[in-house]
Amino acid sequence: MHGTTRNPDNPTLDPGIHWVRFDGASVEGIREFISNHQNLLSTICLLVNNAGESCFGKASEIPQEIQTAHQTLLLEAPIQLTETVLGAMKSRGFGTIVNVSSLAALFPLPYMAVYSSCKAGLSQYSRDLMLTERGGGVCIIDFQPGDYRTAFNANIQTYGELDQNQKRAWKRLEENLAKAPAPEVAAADMLKAIRRGKSGTVRSGSFFQTVVATTGYRLLPGRLLRWAIRKHYALP
Repeated sequence: MHGTTRNPDNPTLDPGIHWVRFDGASVEGIREFISNHQNLLSTICLLVNNAGESCFGKASEIPQEIQTAHQTLLLEAPIQLTETVLGAMKSRGFGTIVNVSSLAALFPLPYMAVYSSCKAGLSQYSRDLMLTERGGGVCIIDFQPGDYRTAFNANIQTYGELDQNQKRAWKRLEENLAKAPAPEVAAADMLKAIRRGKSGTVRSGSFFQTVVATTGYRLLPGRLLRWAIRKHYALP
């Protein structure tokens, strides 16, 4: 089993995985990785695109280079890796690609516009492949996790001086994370989806996020849905 990381020498990484250096936040890093690991990428039967990173702040206050790096990591990298392995999987007649999106694809996270939009784009990309690659033996999974108790928020860089609206939104994001399920639940849900071997969208998280909220998404008109999201994050 192989995994990618920016720092393969990190002593906290699982020693049971062969770690390969990969900087997915730059176009050059993506090209270099694909060029150097063609043999590996042409033989794998399971690809999980799980890179995640975000920043918090008003879109006008986040430096453009930061936004571009996040767009590259969250959207361009998984698309490039998917298209690199897809041909070989189709030639063999089997393979699985899991693109880890987010429930933020449905419910945008306040002051995290780049993250939410990239996850929405990745979900749509996966769904398009479900249409066009049907019957080729390759399973495409759009995996949409909700909140899980991870260090995700702790690694988010904030930009600009936070006003009261931003502070309330951030507080709610922290509260959601604190009461969220353990990440092992997401891993179990993903494994179950992989073993099922069927293309589709899989949502993982709390009952409220995956059932109640997504039912509201399907039934509520857009204006009412936006009101509910603002209410949830204590926004005016």
